[in-house]
Amino acid sequence: MSTHQQNDCPFCGILNGTEPGTIIARDDERQFAIIQSIHPESVVHWLAVPYEHVDSTEEFERSQSKRFSQLFEYAITNAKVAAADYPFLEHGFTLKTHIGSFETVPHAKIHILAIE
Repeated sequence: MSTHQQNDCPFCGILNGTEPGTIIARDDERQFAIIQSIHPESVVHWLAVPYEHVDSTEEFERSQSKRFSQLFEYAITNAKVAAADYPFLEHGFTLKTHIGSFETVPHAKIHILAIE
């Protein structure tokens, strides 16, 4: 059950153009995007997100497990492609998720972080 409205979500705002943010990649057919984190933990820190608003990564995995797996595939594929333009990704990258109370923005996401 959602506790936030899509209108309150900064990621949804970035995706629909009502909030500032950098979109690195967008796939309108699959309904996924990669956006730049505004609180980077690495020289490259992106977030792979589904277009639809789901309050948490845990809820997304539980309710849409196939789509959750597809989001991981999307994150990996796009990070590999982007390595040509972002040399820090050539050294490798980490994908991570947060499950539970550590999620600070209520929207399903997978973090993509360059290995420094």
